[in-house]
Amino acid sequence: MERFFQLVTSRRRTVVALASLVLAGAAITSSGLEIDYSVEQFFPTWGEERALFDEYRAIFPREDAQVAFFLETPSGLDEASSRTLDAVAGAFQDVGLTDVWWAGRAGDDAIFRRFLWNDERTVHAVQGILPPERNDDENRRRVADLLESRIASLGIDERWSLSGTPMLRAQVPKLLEVDQNLLLGGGVLLFFVVLYAFVGHAGRVLLALAAVLPAYLVTLALMAALGKPVTIMTSFIPIVILVVGVCDSTHLLSHWMRHRAAGLAPVHAATLTFAELASSCFFTSVTTALGFLSLVATGIGVVSDFGVFTAFAVMTTFAFTLTLLPALLAFGREGRVHAPPALAPRLVRPIVRGARSLARERSATPVFAFGALAAVCLAAGSRIPIDTYLVDDLKEDTRILRDLRWIEASGFGLFQTNVFVRGDGPRLLDAEMLAWMERTQRALENEAIVTATLSPADLVRVASGHATEQDASDLQAMLGSLLRPDHGAAQIVVSVEDAGSLRTLPFLERVDSVLDADPPPHGSADVTGTVLMAHTFSSHVLRSFAPSIALSLVMIWLVMSGLFGSLRLGLVAMVPNLFPLVALAGVMAWLGVPLKPSSILVFSIAFGIAVDDSIHLMGRFRHLLRRGHGRERAIRGALRDTGPALVMSTVVVGGGFSLLLLSRFELLHLVGLLTATAAVAALAADLYLFPALLRLTPARWGSSRESSWPPAA
Repeated sequence: MERFFQLVTSRRRTVVALASLVLAGAAITSSGLEIDYSVEQFFPTWGEERALFDEYRAIFPREDAQVAFFLETPSGLDEASSRTLDAVAGAFQDVGLTDVWWAGRAGDDAIFRRFLWNDERTVHAVQGILPPERNDDENRRRVADLLESRIASLGIDERWSLSGTPMLRAQVPKLLEVDQNLLLGGGVLLFFVVLYAFVGHAGRVLLALAAVLPAYLVTLALMAALGKPVTIMTSFIPIVILVVGVCDSTHLLSHWMRHRAAGLAPVHAATLTFAELASSCFFTSVTTALGFLSLVATGIGVVSDFGVFTAFAVMTTFAFTLTLLPALLAFGREGRVHAPPALAPRLVRPIVRGARSLARERSATPVFAFGALAAVCLAAGSRIPIDTYLVDDLKEDTRILRDLRWIEASGFGLFQTNVFVRGDGPRLLDAEMLAWMERTQRALENEAIVTATLSPADLVRVASGHATEQDASDLQAMLGSLLRPDHGAAQIVVSVEDAGSLRTLPFLERVDSVLDADPPPHGSADVTGTVLMAHTFSSHVLRSFAPSIALSLVMIWLVMSGLFGSLRLGLVAMVPNLFPLVALAGVMAWLGVPLKPSSILVFSIAFGIAVDDSIHLMGRFRHLLRRGHGRERAIRGALRDTGPALVMSTVVVGGGFSLLLLSRFELLHLVGLLTATAAVAALAADLYLFPALLRLTPARWGSSRESSWPPAA
């Protein structure tokens, strides 16, 4: 190992040149990477529900393509509001929306209640359809920007909102991108400031981040080469590799500075540092990568891709850290390094000193204390509810969610559950089928989360009251979105609130019960649509959460057992790594945070942080044992040597992620809060629990002075 790093440091210019070429190639390759924030990527790709949904979307491609404008009309549909709605309808048509409807065109038909106006007539709407061939991320954003600009230029005094599923799909990713860019930039800045307090040299701080950008660009290049777009999930990869890269770099820099302070030259210090810590860094990367790879067990394409590419990014970060970083450090000037500012030692040393003092005592108190706290957290965490929303992870004070709440409170529903009817085309509109459709609608309208329903029966009933050719043409256009005789298919559109899975899943089960109790007289009827598929995705991810975590725990236990040369010691090492996960469950229960797919991301990041720190501590402990130190002395020496880096990496990670508390997204807010919590819990377990476990566990370590535990009396 030492020979390899001697080669790296002696050929440092070549290493930097090769890394620069890789970076340039990755930047060019990744420039063609596409972005896809569509909701369909989250849907399961297998099973009867997906097959039914695909069949339905092939026949009714305009499902969830409605763009809606809502205007507050406290005086009803007066002349001023009519002009506004007419102008907005014109804007809808100008940007390419089809089948544009509003009260001025629809008349006063009751079927438009809760679609174009609410019961009290205090809110009116304009509805249009984004053509299926234009319902992609790029076009949705363009249409949203054009409509926002056109509507804003009207100078509307009353409250208004531009919404609908295509607009939400355009607005939410845009907010996410802004948040990620600002907060990731702020995180890097905070990492720089905190690391500077520890390292005391701006150049070395930049070196600590040197492996992050190349690793991310290489990962993007791989995604581009494989034809994989950037998704909402994979857009979090920079945050993950920033954590992994900074944690390892903090330990490496700490070790390098200690050698430099002892008088070693930069090249010799870099060679010795990386030879001593390469094994620990490798295992921290492998265990973190395995944790993310376990997400493949969910079977959801976008989640599996996130797990695979994040694991690849973690290992790529390791590769750059152990090649580019030693080469860069070897360029350092001769002479002793400057001591870090006084702030870092004053904050770090008391914590490490306390851990070393506690390690001197032959006491099981830390084990009992952490065990009691874990039991409390587990008891609380077992009561965490599972509740997911279609528009999830936005803070309540964001404009999108405020408008959504206002629209739903006014009596409208922006989302659809679809009753997909298949049968003989000519008989889809006979008297028996029309009567069945009306019965089904009445049954579903009694549900609390249903705002309105619409079926071919409604349009057939209303058509008899329209004599003009234009009216007949308009109704025929609407009927085309509900009835396809050429495909032998029809649908009942059920508009629903975004009520959360606790209410929506039982509702979907009751819809199935209604259809089972009263099936159509001809053909069949099934529930489908985006609402069902989105909640199916959430349910499947949450069901696979426990097996995924269990799989990652087993894999990481085996890896750590290989590192320590004992299955039992690998199991002991897992205990402090599990504590942060248990602590997260307790904090989530205390804060009232429900379990949902985004929580899996937090748990994965938290587990990676916990494993990294304990491996660095254990790696130094084993190194000291091999140099002939006894167990007690090796424990205290490991705390002395790695403790400051453990504390500073926790401060860096916790401080950086705490910036996410400022995000408008509940997801990023939770990532920030819970990751910072996990970092502190992992530090406490590594400094206080892990040494106590090492002292209490009988085992062979291969030390020249101490071959077995416990020592003879």
